[in-house]
Amino acid sequence: MTTPHYIENSADAIRFVRDRPWYPLFAGHVYEVPVSALGTICMACWSMLADARFSGDVLPGERLRERYFSLIDRDDTTPEEWGKFMDTLWNVVDAMDLEQQATWFIELNDPVTIKGHYWVHDGVEYLDAAHTMPRDE
Repeated sequence: MTTPHYIENSADAIRFVRDRPWYPLFAGHVYEVPVSALGTICMACWSMLADARFSGDVLPGERLRERYFSLIDRDDTTPEEWGKFMDTLWNVVDAMDLEQQATWFIELNDPVTIKGHYWVHDGVEYLDAAHTMPRDE
């Protein structure tokens, strides 16, 4: 079985360029993430946020934000409710396209310091994911 053409031409990774090192991840200014792991990395970044208000403010979608703030404002929230919330969040992130995940990653990681992001396919950088895909001509 051969790989479909659109999968062969999709981005392999995304490079986020920052004006300062990516501490504590590493000392470099460029953080390269495989596109297959971008959603998981976004979730990891979100789950490590220390500020509960900021954590809610950066959630993708008004309904998720409302649900999150409802949960944190209650004293009787159960682990099952948090588990259902996290399942919903995972589903939302999995349903995002790569550009949406990249935008969320930037929001989670101090957008003022991130100067650009580039999609990488076969070692070549592109300005957006669409340019790594085949054209409909």
